[in-house]
Amino acid sequence: MKFLWLTLAWLLSASAIAAPTGIAARAWVIVDQTSGRELASHQPDLPLAPASLTQLMTVYVLLGDIRRNALRLDAEVRVPDAAAEADGARVFLKPGERVRVDTLLRAILVQSASDATVTLATATDGSEAAFVERMNREAARLGMKRTHFANATGLAQPGHVSSARDLAVLGRALLREHPAQQALFAQKEFTLDGLTYYNANRLLWRDGTVTGLKVGRNPESGYSAVASAQRGEQRRVAVVLGARSDAQRTQDALRLLNYGFEKFDSVLLYRARQPVKVVRLYRGTRQSVGIGFEQDFHLLAPRGSLPRVKAEIVTQRPIVAPIHKGQRIGLLRLTLDGKPLGNRPLVALHDVAVAGIFGRGWDSLRLLFDQ
Repeated sequence: MKFLWLTLAWLLSASAIAAPTGIAARAWVIVDQTSGRELASHQPDLPLAPASLTQLMTVYVLLGDIRRNALRLDAEVRVPDAAAEADGARVFLKPGERVRVDTLLRAILVQSASDATVTLATATDGSEAAFVERMNREAARLGMKRTHFANATGLAQPGHVSSARDLAVLGRALLREHPAQQALFAQKEFTLDGLTYYNANRLLWRDGTVTGLKVGRNPESGYSAVASAQRGEQRRVAVVLGARSDAQRTQDALRLLNYGFEKFDSVLLYRARQPVKVVRLYRGTRQSVGIGFEQDFHLLAPRGSLPRVKAEIVTQRPIVAPIHKGQRIGLLRLTLDGKPLGNRPLVALHDVAVAGIFGRGWDSLRLLFDQ
């Protein structure tokens, strides 16, 4: 897969697809949500304070708890004293009152409410510090190599950093793993105790294709956003860090999303564990074996070029049992306008044991005549 992406990146450059212009933020990246391919970036690994974008990881951990039935959306949790005293944006929770989990999640995603964040962190792990340990473990598991969380709220603190590339990884994980909860990230407003709070993500009003995710700001890192959008079957995630104003953050994110949709196409070529081809097999308990991909295979290419992509299947010969599931047997060779686009390994989709003595003997004869 690495070889395929390196080849593809070279081809896109050779195809003279210009990078997006007019992006003023300190760091940014635009990725294809489905495949994870990076379409363009500027200083994507620069460590910056993520501000309340931190709460995307807070919510990711909590949604994982909900999926495992360790937490329920309709459950009520008690507001601890520490939550009511938390710095940052708030929804004015009172110590000792009980609030539903789904209400607290909306408060986090719309208002960046620190009191709601600390309430949920304490309810699940006993303290914010213990919850933050889980956040960092999840970040490491996702491959967020330049991220370290010192708190669950996003308040500025030494060593509390992330990067545009890491936050794109997190945004994709939220959308991929929790599709049933995506409406949480697109809420424009939220009302609690007679007060209405409005989402600072102006993209939700500017572009009807935007599906979330969150914005943030603090004096150290400026204005930031992780924005997702879907147009037709195409999906993109843009991250902007270090913008100088709300207007610039919104404009930069929208420019990146437009660039991602206007310049590239992503298509599902082959589904995971579905045969791309069935090939002849010798000396096995079966006479053939299906080959394909262990994961969905998405192809990203310059917009309008997908119909010109050609695929050729190349297999080793002869293929002789035993065969183990996942064993590399061939490759998919891709070209665009006759130029190499990359190779992707094809693997066996199931095990095939060695045949008995008579089956092996007969296939030995077949091998003599089939070569």
